[in-house]
Amino acid sequence: MNKTILIADSGGTQTDWCFVDENLEKHFFTTNSFHPANWGQSFFEEFDAFWNSKKEMKESTVHFYGAGCLNEKNKTIISDYFSKWGFNNFNIFSDVLGACHASLGDQSGVVAILGTGSVLCYFDGQKITKIKGGLGYLLGDEGSGYYFGKLVVTKYLKSCFSDSLMMSLTNVLGDNKEVLSQVYGENGKNYLSSISFIVSDLVSDFSELSELHKSNIQLFISEVIKEDKVNEICVIGSYGFFNQDNLRAILINNGVKLTSLVQYPINFLTDYVIKHTVESTE
Repeated sequence: MNKTILIADSGGTQTDWCFVDENLEKHFFTTNSFHPANWGQSFFEEFDAFWNSKKEMKESTVHFYGAGCLNEKNKTIISDYFSKWGFNNFNIFSDVLGACHASLGDQSGVVAILGTGSVLCYFDGQKITKIKGGLGYLLGDEGSGYYFGKLVVTKYLKSCFSDSLMMSLTNVLGDNKEVLSQVYGENGKNYLSSISFIVSDLVSDFSELSELHKSNIQLFISEVIKEDKVNEICVIGSYGFFNQDNLRAILINNGVKLTSLVQYPINFLTDYVIKHTVESTE
């Protein structure tokens, strides 16, 4: 192998990277999300400094799979960023296509991303043929970490939980004023997306939270999956991974088989890229 490769899987919360060196050794690292919502001058400057500290990677061929990159305009914007950062060879794809490559390879099937956001896609082995959901946190995202956070915070602010759970949530979230300042602050979306992790230690003690997880997952199935009569599905994303017991049970109840479940697709995505760029030329 003469050329190094840099692969990225960028979601709404973070970007997972793998640098594949000349000896096909994999080097993983994580950065902030490259979601379009984060773009701007400060974003450019932050990563200009970051890539200048990793100059050996600028010679790599980049395979970037990012949230928001189904949109051609966004592809152009992020391409311009990579060009200005000093990269000469880069390919920009949607993170939805990355989920398909990581979970299905070259096979056809149906993939759901259940992470910070949520989306369902149909893949024919080469291209995405249909997408459902993916409307973003303002218009949907049922079955996502963000949506669960929204459900919890709404019930908390309306005092709809039991007294004991309200007290426990106050201990970890703060009072109404503190929660509202977070929700409507600069990082409100990330705050709501983090609620599932913040309250994770409480789930085993309070069935009310477990039921909200179930309701969230069932909403995704009812709103996005059920009318298409999907029989098998691959799931990618941290929210689905950490709620896999509920996910498996609800899918079974809805007649859907879970064929694979991956928290972070970067390793599988790296293997896919190596297979199609290195092994195919040997």
